[in-house]
Amino acid sequence: MNAVEPDRPRAEESDGPRVSVLIPCYNEATIIRRSYEKVKEACRAQPVTYEIIFGNDGSTDGTLESLRLLAGEDPAVKVVSHYPNRGAGFTYRQLYRVAAGEIIFQMDADMAMPPERTLPELLESLEGADMTVGSRYAGIRADYPLKRRIFSRGYTLLTRLLFRLDITDTQTGFMAFHRKILADVDLRSDGFELLTELVAQANACGYRVVEVGLPWHHDTTSGETDVWKESVKMLVGTIRVKRRFNRFLKGRRP
Repeated sequence: MNAVEPDRPRAEESDGPRVSVLIPCYNEATIIRRSYEKVKEACRAQPVTYEIIFGNDGSTDGTLESLRLLAGEDPAVKVVSHYPNRGAGFTYRQLYRVAAGEIIFQMDADMAMPPERTLPELLESLEGADMTVGSRYAGIRADYPLKRRIFSRGYTLLTRLLFRLDITDTQTGFMAFHRKILADVDLRSDGFELLTELVAQANACGYRVVEVGLPWHHDTTSGETDVWKESVKMLVGTIRVKRRFNRFLKGRRP
């Protein structure tokens, strides 16, 4: 149950949280408390009830212990954990199962997009949409290494062609959507390609998907992934998503 701050308008506790903030984690022990504090501050600045759910994806560096400490200190924090490491997509699917909010808000643990801007701006854009995605490229220039920007742009082009998407960036990990969407999609991906799967299926179901340009800061404090290795995994995973997407479309046709 959420902590209800006396100096800020809140819904009644019995109503449950309005917003569920979902954060997958893998070996984030060095940054997780700082990230939590940023998210907590951003949540408290909004006139809504909320819960913050961390998903520990088989971390081996003390992340789970840190998360349990946070949950013990803050009743708004929940922790979902599994072992061994299964991937971001698998973790998101576990988080979706326990999220109680009417609005699902998800973000990466490194807070590459500042929550003090991301949370209010994405929530505001939901007033006229069903899903809103934080973008590194929609009218903004990302603080992002050139090699990563090239791979990211290439992947964006691929997804727009494969899934007929109008948005410029599916992979930031920062998005918000109404929980009702989860009842209409069939998510199977275990990797980061789940983000593409979610956006593509929601778009195919007729939900209005928009994007909001937000500042992006590339932070490697908690580690850096191998761009080539990750790109190959993403490509293979996205091809699988496309095959499932075709079956998904056939299943929706009268």
